[in-house]
Amino acid sequence: MTFTPILAFAVVAIVFALGDLVARKTKGIISAFIVAIVLFVLFGGVLKVLPADLMDTSGLNAIIPTFGMGLILTNLGSTLDLNELKKEWRTILVALAAVIGILVLGFTLGQLIFGRELALSALPPVSGGVVATIITSDAATAAGRPDVASYVAAVNALQVIIGLPISSFCLKKAATKYASEGNLKRAAEEGGRRIDLHFLPKTPKGLDSPFAHFARLALVAGLAELAASATGLNATIVYLLFGALASATGVVDKNALAKAGGDGVILLATYAYCSVSFLTMSFSQFASILVPVFGMLLISALGITVFSMVVGKLFKWSPALSIAAGFSCMFGYPITYTVAMEVVQGVTDGGDYTEQEVQRLTDYVLPKMLIAGVTTVSVASVVLAGVVAPMIFA
Repeated sequence: MTFTPILAFAVVAIVFALGDLVARKTKGIISAFIVAIVLFVLFGGVLKVLPADLMDTSGLNAIIPTFGMGLILTNLGSTLDLNELKKEWRTILVALAAVIGILVLGFTLGQLIFGRELALSALPPVSGGVVATIITSDAATAAGRPDVASYVAAVNALQVIIGLPISSFCLKKAATKYASEGNLKRAAEEGGRRIDLHFLPKTPKGLDSPFAHFARLALVAGLAELAASATGLNATIVYLLFGALASATGVVDKNALAKAGGDGVILLATYAYCSVSFLTMSFSQFASILVPVFGMLLISALGITVFSMVVGKLFKWSPALSIAAGFSCMFGYPITYTVAMEVVQGVTDGGDYTEQEVQRLTDYVLPKMLIAGVTTVSVASVVLAGVVAPMIFA
């Protein structure tokens, strides 16, 4: 069967639509990426129904390495709210401690058991999400190691199976303890002075269009690219910084990619880019990478637990709350939001809680999970990938 570009695009979209359906039905326990991997291995590597060049034919594979990555990273930076980060600085430190725990155990125990390449290439995806996965996969592909690229994608897809149950259990334990201590009867403390760098007026109607949002975001990304080239700084970090500053000053809107209507196709291109190697992989080859995948996930889980607990203790956080925030790196938004709201509902349902008390519990757990996820998935893991990826095959 000959696949035309539009047919190839349709097949890729259908695969991830099915994955998204399963993810919704299982509340994120089985990610869309896991479903896609199984389908691509089955219909690509095993049955040979799907061609190896499916992603290239669809045109999706060309988006990320050309302009897609710059837009993604700059847009990620635009979603960072300086005031929220300032208010939840303790959460940020606990989340960063979790990432440090992953690094320490990955470079030591992980490297000892699974070797340098598998241990180091697992660190960025475990610390975050798809962007870190792409950066690491690119390094593996450039080194002529598609097997490691597949391994990295599998780590990213399967980590939610480990992280989500642990985080959910610990967050519920922490929320129950917080409520039982009478904290919901007390008003929350007011935040400090707000940071306001916004000097441009609200986006006028003439510039509030998809093309205008794309243009401004792309312009900021282009300036970031030039700055990275001129200074020699890590491009990943520069993209994030330019995006954050552009959003804070009003040059671009927060999450401009979504406002431009381009987030859907960019996300599809991102997933497609990470899935290329599975189209030529057999089930036996896929099964062979599961041992190091779950091995590194368990080693990382140990690092997250120990390091987040130690730092959380400095702030008088309960061990459960520290662990819950630390494990947010294994799933990120929107699952961080879903977990927090399900925990609030589970703790307060059937109890004698006022609407105000329910809101106080929400205000206690939700910002911590959201900021922890942003810190790890959107920032720390991306920076980590930019630093670690060149070291893996050096």
